[in-house]
Amino acid sequence: MSNAPLTINGVPESLGRVWVHIQPVRLAPIAEYRFWIPKGLMDFVFDGTDKPEHASWNDHLTRESRELGSGIISIYFEKMSDVLGIKHEKCRWVIATLDAAVEDHDGIELQGRAVPFDPDRFAQ
Repeated sequence: MSNAPLTINGVPESLGRVWVHIQPVRLAPIAEYRFWIPKGLMDFVFDGTDKPEHASWNDHLTRESRELGSGIISIYFEKMSDVLGIKHEKCRWVIATLDAAVEDHDGIELQGRAVPFDPDRFAQ
């Protein structure tokens, strides 16, 4: 795991430079992202989730992503940004999918696909 909370294609990226917009990724270049949330911040970041005790984080978070879409995933990114004091910057990436949530004894890593931010794709 990287020391950076967010990597895209293995390169550290600022949380302030991403926008969460769950979407199909068929027409854009695809990059893999990994978003690390340390164990000590999980209660804060995931506060208010209704995760059943018997459910895995992977099942719970991927289900939330399917049912609630971009909004819930965006909240997780915003909370980490707030904790780390990261301000919004010019967007470079769009978080497009949540494919897995991998938990270990140190925290949880959200994994998925991102696409380069291209305002022309959203102006149509």
